[in-house]
Amino acid sequence: MDVLLTGKIPAGYDVSTAVAVALDSGGRTLLTRVARPGRGWDVPGGHVEPGETPDRTAARELAEETGLSVPPTDLTLFGGLRITLLEPPPAAYPYPRRGYMAFHVLHLDAPGPATTPAPGSESTEAAWFTPEEVRSHCAGAAWLPLHTAALTKPETPVR
Repeated sequence: MDVLLTGKIPAGYDVSTAVAVALDSGGRTLLTRVARPGRGWDVPGGHVEPGETPDRTAARELAEETGLSVPPTDLTLFGGLRITLLEPPPAAYPYPRRGYMAFHVLHLDAPGPATTPAPGSESTEAAWFTPEEVRSHCAGAAWLPLHTAALTKPETPVR
């Protein structure tokens, strides 16, 4: 797995997953929690549906998992994780052997609003966290270097 800081999808890779990282004016990040074994706090995101663009996936997942709805055009492709399976995938594995997790960023010009996952979402709660809290709650997450870069890159807030 490679971490890429780029606004482009790498050639030869299909986007299998898209995430949306919302950053508020205080530098806090919106995370979502799935209350199942092996899961916990994470960035909102999910698999790209057939016919869906990565930015639409990221916006959809953000709304479903946190209740924060924004148009896909408010999201900026910032980087991602290039994933290559080194061994043959299991039978019926639905994702490409060479996949890309597209990392989108949303910069808000105000404190993050209270959020609640949509009914039927796999997420049980959503909350805003400081950078230190994100590192603590998501220790070991492959996307943490991208999160750190997003916090330090100046962007024009969208709302």
